[in-house]
Amino acid sequence: MQQIIDQLNEWQYIQQLPSELHGFILQKDFKEDGSIYHIFTYINQRQRRSFSILYDHSTKEYIARITAGLIEFCDIAYIVADLEMLEKLLKERLEKTLLQLGIFDINDLDSVFREKKIVEWPYAAGLPQTIDGFELYIKPAEPLKIINGSYVILDYSDFSSESNLILYYNIYRDEFFGEIRIKRTPQMAAVFESKSLPELEEKLELYLTSTLEEIRNQLL
Repeated sequence: MQQIIDQLNEWQYIQQLPSELHGFILQKDFKEDGSIYHIFTYINQRQRRSFSILYDHSTKEYIARITAGLIEFCDIAYIVADLEMLEKLLKERLEKTLLQLGIFDINDLDSVFREKKIVEWPYAAGLPQTIDGFELYIKPAEPLKIINGSYVILDYSDFSSESNLILYYNIYRDEFFGEIRIKRTPQMAAVFESKSLPELEEKLELYLTSTLEEIRNQLL
């Protein structure tokens, strides 16, 4: 690890990074956490979103971690084994990555996802902004693309307890499904599994409020 740290300390590119990009503020980390070395982060506190570059000593790879509220995932486009390739990717992709993370653009969605008409879904306009202390953080009108063909289309979060309900749509399986996280520990929410928006509407009418109330009860 020390050899990597020495290389990063001499890395000129990081000294040239702008302090702000598309509403994200640069934070130079330079800290070790087990097998992970945190290099830098662009963070938007208001939107609760961030983009981080790290080095994983266990896999000998540089990785990019994206957070949106309580959701975290790796952007596989940035997984590389050497610093030179990482710099090349950052020069090509960083600005666009932060723009897409901070500002929703329907043109960034896969055509298969757009054909499902989730963004235009009339039912979503009537979803409550808060339910039992859970905030509607991600709405179907502005979904978040993550990994493996999945999009987050709904996220009700209680940030103080680090607990939430997430609904996904996967373009490869053509399926809606849910996940509960209680203090960041995931559990499946099988009651929301659906193949169409009308079916999902029925499930939300039946289970949305009761599921969030159940999470709240587990937090008491």
